[in-house]
Amino acid sequence: MESSGVPARKDLDILLSYLINVIGSAKGTQTRFRNEAERYVLFCWNEKNKSVLKSTIEDIRDYIDWLWSPPKRLIADNTIASRYKAKPDSDVRLVNEAWRPFVLRGAKANRKTNEFIAPERANITKPKQAYSLNQTSLQNSYASLNIFFKELWETELISRNPVSLVKKSCKYLVKGKIYKPPHTLDDETWQLFVDSLTQAADENPLYERHRFLVLTLKVLFLRISELASRDYCVPVFGHFSQDPSGEGWVLNVIGKGKKQRLVTVPDEFIDHVLIRYRESLGLSPLPHIDETMPIMPSFKTGQALHQDSLNNMVEEAFDLVIKSLKSLGKNQQAHAIAGASSHWLRHTGATQALSEINETMLAVELGHASVKTTVEVYVAPAHRDRIKKGVSRKL
Repeated sequence: MESSGVPARKDLDILLSYLINVIGSAKGTQTRFRNEAERYVLFCWNEKNKSVLKSTIEDIRDYIDWLWSPPKRLIADNTIASRYKAKPDSDVRLVNEAWRPFVLRGAKANRKTNEFIAPERANITKPKQAYSLNQTSLQNSYASLNIFFKELWETELISRNPVSLVKKSCKYLVKGKIYKPPHTLDDETWQLFVDSLTQAADENPLYERHRFLVLTLKVLFLRISELASRDYCVPVFGHFSQDPSGEGWVLNVIGKGKKQRLVTVPDEFIDHVLIRYRESLGLSPLPHIDETMPIMPSFKTGQALHQDSLNNMVEEAFDLVIKSLKSLGKNQQAHAIAGASSHWLRHTGATQALSEINETMLAVELGHASVKTTVEVYVAPAHRDRIKKGVSRKL
């Protein structure tokens, strides 16, 4: 790039400064904003042969066109999205030749269906899948790119931020917003979840962590990142404590935006989840306030597990339930959770809790900055009222 007159090294320094100083250290946030900014920089270098600092409104429009319909040579036909591969028994990272800025990912639900629910369908010839960008991904690209350009503008590296202007006239964006209820597990599936994990843990102690993780995410309404090791926080058992009021236990959680909150811990969780899990680790039944043992430790190193490891455990837990539903002949319910993620557990717990606590209390438990967010996601009164009135319209 430098030889063709593009100051790539300066662009790279700007990109690194942006990621370090502006974007939070949470892995998911870093990945999302890094991928978009990096992809735009590569677009400037390779498609426009210019520095990111020379971007025009027309360049942003061309980039959105490029995102919407990328060249086939830039689309990986697998889920290997990492740019680097670790060299065995070394800290060295090797360039991943298969990496592309776009990935044609198959739906998780289809993969689970072929693996667990209907394996006989796996070899059926299916229509070739084409790459497409959905509305959510397009909105996320605009949001990430806008923050990147806002930083360039605020540091006086560019004279204006063109992203918002391009978004206003975008030919791909669909306007308006419809209510989409959160993904949740029905009561029967959740009970089967608990029973399957408990049986698995009874038979194999390795599943005690899976059982604890799933129940904690659901009952305490946690995001999976809130139990994972992060640069600024390691969740430890000492974060469980008895509230000074003497009314019960709480868990000190550091959530999105490094915001602390206290989550109430039900007595049943203490008696049937926390104590059992701690005893499986060879610890005392209840945690001490100065205890530094990670809540989710690695068996090999004792260090707190990172989010990728926790995600794998949740997926293994869901696999157990899918197999159980399949064995019971409940294929429809198995299909319904084939694409599930850890966030379904948080949504399930919050939805069930609405019958026990009010929206204001639930907002605090969830870590929402405004009760309005909680109401819009879990209650949606305007949507429900409209549906009720709509069904009674006369012919």
